Amino acid sequence: MDDLLQFPNITSVLETYAEELRNLYRENLVKSDALATEQLYNTATYQVTRDGLTWEVSLSLQDYWKDVEEGTKPHWPSEDAITKWVRVKPVIPRPDAFGRIPSEKSLVYLICRKIARVGTEGRHDLLNAVQECNRRFLRDLETACQLDIDNLASVAIQSLADKPL
Repeated sequence: MDDLLQFPNITSVLETYAEELRNLYRENLVKSDALATEQLYNTATYQVTRDGLTWEVSLSLQDYWKDVEEGTKPHWPSEDAITKWVRVKPVIPRPDAFGRIPSEKSLVYLICRKIARVGTEGRHDLLNAVQECNRRFLRDLETACQLDIDNLASVAIQSLADKPL
């Protein structure tokens, strides 16, 4: 009976869901070219936890995931962070109208100025992954719930049948 109270079918589906969510998110990061340092991609992990009859699927992501996901309002970014991004990405400067190629420092300034004027655009990689996973796994989760409840009911009925009146 203890195994049934663990709801093995629900747990299995949610573990598969969590892994697929992490994998789809990582695929979306690749598609949207959000891999400058690959840190967001490489450190994404998942966890399924349960408290009574409540399950939670969570992803552990780098602190800056939300800026990548939703974009940012206009602000002056850290020049050190932009310099690192320019080097890692790499951002290859193009000649201006006069044929001059900007230095790294000038390039960083131009990028910072653009972010200060318009912010950054969100990529919605996580939202898209969640929507896709929900679409793929809803029926499986419904089936798992029904199986676990049916199994629990069968054991309860059998337990009652085994007791003398």
